[in-house]
Amino acid sequence: MSTQTRHFVLTPEGDIREFSPEQAALIAAGSNSIPEFAGHDVRYLQLTMDDSRKNGELRIQTAGARIRFDSEGRLIEAGPAKGSEPISRFEHDAVVQWALRDVPAVGPTFH
Repeated sequence: MSTQTRHFVLTPEGDIREFSPEQAALIAAGSNSIPEFAGHDVRYLQLTMDDSRKNGELRIQTAGARIRFDSEGRLIEAGPAKGSEPISRFEHDAVVQWALRDVPAVGPTFH
């Protein structure tokens, strides 16, 4: 069984940016800054994929949040996404499809 967590930021410009687990941990700890997000609130989507080898299932779980950066681009606050700026279904599905792009597709089995 393999579990993988991926981290995405939905930028004010409408882009989707992915951060490695290591980058996300440094940003969350305040050790890394992201100057292009300085002074902004952005939407964050965390995606966890669980590939259970036992029964061949692939489970996807997502969680969204709003994160705020200070004037230098360091994370200062995280909380629930604002009702006025939700993560849209399209953005959510785009992130899920992007995360699944490397998962091999298996064709149907005919008996």
